[in-house]
Amino acid sequence: MNSIQIEPGIQFGDIKEFTRYLEYERINNHLPGVLNLVATISTFETINQFIESLESAGFVIEEQYGKLLSISKRSKNDKISYYAFFDDYNNIPLFLTDANKTDEIPKTLFNYINKTRNISNMWISPQVMKEIKDDLSIKYEDMIITYFSAQRGANTEARSELRPHYERNVQYHGNDGKQTLEEMEYWYGVLPRILEIKLPTVAFKIDNKGIITLRSGRFGEIFSIIENVVGQLLELRDAIGKSSYSIRHIGKRHQFAHAIQRPWSIEMPVGLDIDEVPRFCNTLQNEDFTILERVLLHGSMQFTARIIDDYTGSLFDIKTSGRKIDVFPVKQPDIGSSMRFYQFICENIDNAAQVG
Repeated sequence: MNSIQIEPGIQFGDIKEFTRYLEYERINNHLPGVLNLVATISTFETINQFIESLESAGFVIEEQYGKLLSISKRSKNDKISYYAFFDDYNNIPLFLTDANKTDEIPKTLFNYINKTRNISNMWISPQVMKEIKDDLSIKYEDMIITYFSAQRGANTEARSELRPHYERNVQYHGNDGKQTLEEMEYWYGVLPRILEIKLPTVAFKIDNKGIITLRSGRFGEIFSIIENVVGQLLELRDAIGKSSYSIRHIGKRHQFAHAIQRPWSIEMPVGLDIDEVPRFCNTLQNEDFTILERVLLHGSMQFTARIIDDYTGSLFDIKTSGRKIDVFPVKQPDIGSSMRFYQFICENIDNAAQVG
């Protein structure tokens, strides 16, 4: 991010100040043509905790401008630079970079996010992505969608006029993408995962991992989208944060250790049938999770399992009777693992799943 030069002594106290600064830089052509914004959600309580986490992952803090950090990390022989803003109102780190999404961001930033317990990417569910598209379409009648990627899973609740039991993956390029996506939603019941949008004031691409690629225009609408998505994820983060794990020693000599787990829950309107448990396990293990133990009581939908996150090594237990999954932390809650598991449920089991 050497392409953005910030004068020494500038201190950013909130995200609005940084947004105004970016707008000024854009107007004066001081910004690169394409910028990637990566929004995340965390359980860091202070910017110092955030800094310690970055440094432990090999990032170098080049400069600090109040709540804005200039950071970098080596990837092979290349130095990949970012600006990272820590919004301590909601504990939201936001990363800004001109690094590419193909290998530079995954090898540095996403490697850090995936392997750190206290932070998760701002995953955008298919239903929320559709709401973003619908809201912008109402606000801007001349909105153009030039590309979209959409899918329909086995248990997608959205109505499909044609062959609703088929799974579908669709990619489309064309200036009539808005109309085509609406037709695909109606006839085939797909939901968007990636959108490339042109508005009168901005052109950008947004994907379900929370990466927003700003191609041209202003930042205001982009930060409004991020604020909206973050607002919906805070309920999930808070529910995960209320889960707990502790050890109680019992017996006359306190010689026995008893684990006390408080879960967070996922409600599933469509639900998980007993016949779907094998597919659930196989699909989950393709998403960088490993099932260590599992118990399925035949004759009733009672399924329990212990799961390990292949990225962080975090453990958690799940228990379900079909319509609800209780998620029990083991040792300590991991927001990254929990968010990825919730993402798995929404994308593969029930797109209408919500925090219980």
